[in-house]
Amino acid sequence: MSSSVQFRMTVSPPTSSTPVTHDVDLAEDYESLVMDACELLADTDCRFDVAGFGQSPWPVDVSYDLSSVIEQLPQARTALRRRDRAQIDFYGQGVERVITFDPVGEQITMTCTTQTDWIPDPATETASLSDVEGMLAALAHDFRRALDRVCPDIAARAPFAQW
Repeated sequence: MSSSVQFRMTVSPPTSSTPVTHDVDLAEDYESLVMDACELLADTDCRFDVAGFGQSPWPVDVSYDLSSVIEQLPQARTALRRRDRAQIDFYGQGVERVITFDPVGEQITMTCTTQTDWIPDPATETASLSDVEGMLAALAHDFRRALDRVCPDIAARAPFAQW
């Protein structure tokens, strides 16, 4: 079994560390706060890259697709820490894929299903639990770094401040 993750999600923080001036009335609920943050990040050169299951890169963006992934990230990380099944749904039009993470012991089988004409090849990948948890932790950390550069007031809010 492979110990490296072929499927990957990464955030590249903006190159400028100049905070964006915004007049966004920051939401209190997590999902709305993530949407606000990703809209602000989308106005920079921040990048969200996803690859795997036979396609590199995936057709994803910062404002919608990164937002949907970050909204689901805490639940996915919690489930994997408990060795429970987790999913991340890339529900954006044109992407429409679900990654299912099935832990078995210290390994995770990741399965990609899609609602489009695109066919994942391979449809499953296996990696170590620690590699997958590391990828998700790095995604959270890099998202926080991106927020630190652009929106420090959002980065200081929970749960981002702990990432």
